[in-house]
Amino acid sequence: MTPRDTRVILVSNDVVPGSAVPVAAPGLRVFGLAEGLRRHGFDVTIAVVRHVAQRLWGRSLPVPTVAGTELVAGHRLRQYLEARAPAVAIITNSNQIEHVDRSEGVRIVFDFFAPKMLEQLCHPDTEAPVRELETLRQRKLRALRRADAVIVNGRKKVPYVVAWLLQTGRDVRDIPTEVVNMAVPLHLREGPRAPGPLRFAIAGYLQPWSVPGEWLAALSDMVDKFDARLHVLWPGHWGARAAIAEHPLLARLRDHDRVRFATPMVFSAFQEFVAGMDVIVDLFDHNLEREYAMVTRTIVALSCGVPVIHPPFTEVSPMIAEWDAGWLVDPRDEGELASVLAAAAGAPEVSRRKAEGARAMAAECIDPGRATAPLARILDALPR
Repeated sequence: MTPRDTRVILVSNDVVPGSAVPVAAPGLRVFGLAEGLRRHGFDVTIAVVRHVAQRLWGRSLPVPTVAGTELVAGHRLRQYLEARAPAVAIITNSNQIEHVDRSEGVRIVFDFFAPKMLEQLCHPDTEAPVRELETLRQRKLRALRRADAVIVNGRKKVPYVVAWLLQTGRDVRDIPTEVVNMAVPLHLREGPRAPGPLRFAIAGYLQPWSVPGEWLAALSDMVDKFDARLHVLWPGHWGARAAIAEHPLLARLRDHDRVRFATPMVFSAFQEFVAGMDVIVDLFDHNLEREYAMVTRTIVALSCGVPVIHPPFTEVSPMIAEWDAGWLVDPRDEGELASVLAAAAGAPEVSRRKAEGARAMAAECIDPGRATAPLARILDALPR
């Protein structure tokens, strides 16, 4: 790949793989974009906001980093960027806009990664605080007014993003905008699967707006009925405003002799864990946030070539359908869910075919080089 002369700095609101701690979606988003842009020949650095890394690391020792990653105090981001200008800064959502807004010689690409307003509105524990929502709204509009370009994590969010851009008073036709789906380095299992019972898993962070449902009972029944094992890795995310109480059905699984619980792990180990499964189950009830979610747990499963059981309404759902990379099922439709679980567990040839679709989708849609091609075009077109 011919080297580009554009310096790119990805400002990360979370730790990234290689930090010796488990990572969540925002850090994985930045990591995937960086990997893809490097394949396209860009000079890329990830700047992780220091206080987040220190909070997670929780030790007096220096926070581990990997090559191409630096820790930067939030209030020093402007100085950091200007010292490296001319450059393009890619910000995930609007979290750091106050620190990068007036950076001289720095173009800004706004990554419309997750619908943060909808996360607040769909939080089940509290009524949405009006003042907090308005603060978030104004911060987002500030970032979109400053942005030289916008990337969108999923095609379904495009009208939602346009609605935000129209509030800025800018001509949306003049703002370069591209869909850049979630990019994750692939980790495809080589050779035949290991012998033994079929391995199902539910894995990833629990979120307050996406909690376990009654479908867990159907999953437990499936494990009882078929020669299958269920692996569960489902901690609460550190960013949740309040602890998530364990769902009674999830607690009941702890006493099941065919269920194994795993603890959080670093991303490389997590991908190895997922790649060893036959099917990943990622189900949740519908709400507005989930409607626009590019569900990271599912994307990671597909990056490992593992088919998924997933609802029909997210950003990922049409991709799963197009590539036949799993099963789409309404988690509240007990009959349909039972049929899908029976098909996944009772017909290994069906699961193998779905796995082939997952591998094909991963190579075409999730591989960082492929996923970031639209972003590379935007960066090439930005004025120097």
